[in-house]
Amino acid sequence: MRSARRLWAVEWRQGTELLAAIEPTDDEIAKAAPALAAFYNHEHNRRMMAHEETLDADEVVDYYHELRAEGGRPFLLQLGAGADGTLMGDADLRNIDAPTGEFAIMIGAQAAQGRGFGTRFAVMVHAFAFQVLDLGRVYMSVIPANAASQRLFAKLGYDPDDSPAARAFADESTDITMSLARDRFETRWAGELAAVKLFERP
Repeated sequence: MRSARRLWAVEWRQGTELLAAIEPTDDEIAKAAPALAAFYNHEHNRRMMAHEETLDADEVVDYYHELRAEGGRPFLLQLGAGADGTLMGDADLRNIDAPTGEFAIMIGAQAAQGRGFGTRFAVMVHAFAFQVLDLGRVYMSVIPANAASQRLFAKLGYDPDDSPAARAFADESTDITMSLARDRFETRWAGELAAVKLFERP
């Protein structure tokens, strides 16, 4: 297990396209917060995430800080790296209690949804979960209506999981829970992981 105390970044270059998942600084959180709030508040995204409330930029900043205070690892997802990157959404690992944790992801702009970005960014954050945090299994929970997320997680290698450990992550009794073991993920994505770069941010 490598050191996980500093902020990390994950990059995956495919041809001329560079995807970057970064653990943001406070300044980067504040800068991204208005766009993230717009993503969270979009009617379709709210419905798929089962969020009833709307959030403003300050509340997004507070959410990131609270998640970190609880031991979570949030990432901003960008097409391109650095200041010139286009914000695509965010993802996080939460409820981390080694060797397990929970994963969530949102590709914010509807025009970017359904184009494979969610799968590729999810591979990147799972590489961090398994290679840096040294987790052995990751869980997820999703509402039944969110068929797109179910397809994404199945493609990653997640299996349906109704064990007590998995059901503990469900917000509602009707939620679908799934889990992914490290060895299954690394076997399924071995070729792609060779091109994924993980590094501590300067």
